[in-house]
Amino acid sequence: MTEFVGLRTRLKPGMEEAYEKAHAEVWPELLAAQREFGIKQYLIFRDGVDLFHSIECENFEQAVAKLAGHPVDVLWQAEMMKYVVTADNGTGAAVDRLRLIYHR
Repeated sequence: MTEFVGLRTRLKPGMEEAYEKAHAEVWPELLAAQREFGIKQYLIFRDGVDLFHSIECENFEQAVAKLAGHPVDVLWQAEMMKYVVTADNGTGAAVDRLRLIYHR
């Protein structure tokens, strides 16, 4: 069954352009790993410093767990920490999962 997930993260002020540039050049190895782990589509929308992620996948929790152990994702996430507000414990981006209200 396909799962649709919405996430919200926030950019550090002034990092908007650099973040967009980084995502214009997403590493092919990362895209391949995402596909391998069941991510069918990954969209990111920006409103000022707020980022809204829309993910279509087979099993989000499983995909995230597998990606977390993949060397290319570890490197990508380390790169992204330059741009995004991190969690209070400093372990990664501060991520809010959004509640799905409507899907047709």
